[in-house]
Amino acid sequence: METLSFVLGIAFVAVIALAIVATYAFVKVIKVQKQINELDQRFADIYQCIAQENKEIHSRVDIFERDIYSQLDSRLDKLVNSLKLNKSLK
Repeated sequence: METLSFVLGIAFVAVIALAIVATYAFVKVIKVQKQINELDQRFADIYQCIAQENKEIHSRVDIFERDIYSQLDSRLDKLVNSLKLNKSLK
């Protein structure tokens, strides 16, 4: 009877320890899952910011390119007019 009580006592302690460890592990898993969700949200936000910056950069480059072509066209027109004027004066 003494041995049975001892074994049951050890088993009871083992079950309680196992329950405590399982609860601790469950809490840790929930915390890690929250951190993963937060990181996913941060990555999504960062991706969105990068995409927005990329659009803005492409827009600026397009505007700059149009300005350069406009200025180049204007300069070429002036050059052509100047050459025509010089040709007509000769």
